[in-house]
Amino acid sequence: MTNDKPNLTDSHFAEILAEPFADLLKPKKFYPTIMVEYTPTKEEWEEIAEAIWIGALEGGSNHWIDGIHTEDEFDLKNGYSVVEYNFDIAIHHGSEGWGDDEVEVEKVKAFDVIVDGISRLDPERQRLALTVDELGQLDANDYDYIIQLGVFGKEVYC
Repeated sequence: MTNDKPNLTDSHFAEILAEPFADLLKPKKFYPTIMVEYTPTKEEWEEIAEAIWIGALEGGSNHWIDGIHTEDEFDLKNGYSVVEYNFDIAIHHGSEGWGDDEVEVEKVKAFDVIVDGISRLDPERQRLALTVDELGQLDANDYDYIIQLGVFGKEVYC
């Protein structure tokens, strides 16, 4: 018994089919991914935390945060206090902006929110957030996103 089906790989037909798909059939080049681990200094963390909290509180997060209460009257806009004391904060949200609705409260730590939020960012935004010289490249929306990732683990308020 013989195989009477044509062998397409040895025919002119195979060459015609292969031409439009030549790029797809070439071996793929894969370039390595290098993950860089970066540990900011305490002073850099203070600048990072301060920039993020100021950006979020003065514009980025004010569409969903109704109020924030801090432990012992610490100031979220002071990076030294945020990093050094990592104090408790209560974030009130969800009132639809009228103040008379039921409000939800999230209790978190001031510095942990920043660290958790940054750790959940994509690598490019992580680089911008962790490089003090690049902090100006982030805007109020980025700072809000970091806070939401740190508080909720995802973006809840768009």
